[in-house]
Amino acid sequence: MKHNNKEIAVIGLGTFGYEVATKLYESGHSVLAVDKNAEIINKIKDKVTIAVQADVTDEDILKKLDFEKFNKVILGMSDSLETLILAVTHLKKLNINSIVVKANTHIQKEILLKIGADEVIQPEVTMAHMLVRKISYPYVLESLTVDSKNSLIEISVPEKFSGKTLRELDLRNKYGIIVILKSEKDRYHIVTNPDTILFQAEKIFVAGEETKILEVFNE
Repeated sequence: MKHNNKEIAVIGLGTFGYEVATKLYESGHSVLAVDKNAEIINKIKDKVTIAVQADVTDEDILKKLDFEKFNKVILGMSDSLETLILAVTHLKKLNINSIVVKANTHIQKEILLKIGADEVIQPEVTMAHMLVRKISYPYVLESLTVDSKNSLIEISVPEKFSGKTLRELDLRNKYGIIVILKSEKDRYHIVTNPDTILFQAEKIFVAGEETKILEVFNE
């Protein structure tokens, strides 16, 4: 799938920042990686577009690195809240389109959003939620949140639905759940026939209210 390549800066190259920077570069984006640690910069220099050792709390350095040209800046540092606040404040002055910050606590998240961060993520919280879902709903393979209620979810068909047609299950009318795609021979096909039969462990994509989907497909 083609995408518009972007110019992205990743500041702070701990485990999170390093992975983000290298994966973005592998995906075809132009990536500037910045960290105070010379050893880390030396390690990543061949895996991104440009790698620079710098202290981003210095506003003059940000200007010299032409941060104004970047579509998105990602702050992955695990430094103090003061450092993050300084970095966000300096970046806001440069009119960066999108500033994404990694926070360690909910309080940090609230403060960073208030001072101008466009998005604040908490990777540990996200991973905890994913683990809980994996344990509680093992039939859920992947999910994409559409809004506060609805999701697009890849599901492994449970035994109770095996051998039944979509017409028999009547998921749309009973629960507002739509089966969109069905796997056949390692490929997904759009589902249009209500007489399509589902089989146990078969992969399907469904759309609807997330709580309803989890409830209906629960073994």
